[in-house]
Amino acid sequence: MADTKEGSAEILVALGETIRAHRHRAGLTQAELAELAGIGRLHLHHVESGRRNPTVVVLVNLAKGLGVPAGELLGDVSAARTS
Repeated sequence: MADTKEGSAEILVALGETIRAHRHRAGLTQAELAELAGIGRLHLHHVESGRRNPTVVVLVNLAKGLGVPAGELLGDVSAARTS
């Protein structure tokens, strides 16, 4: 069970790093992306730091705000996880 929890934590950290990298490439602040995605800035901060597991709806809205397909965010996480 611990391996699953550790694996989940790694995935959330990788997802957060991916979202942050896309946000920086888009030239957006956390406040700007949070507004575009319809969430609070603190919520986004927790997602980017791997402390919060975003729902599918939040993930899709973040991707829309970033101008990328949601699958691209997950694809980056999958690639990082298997490397």
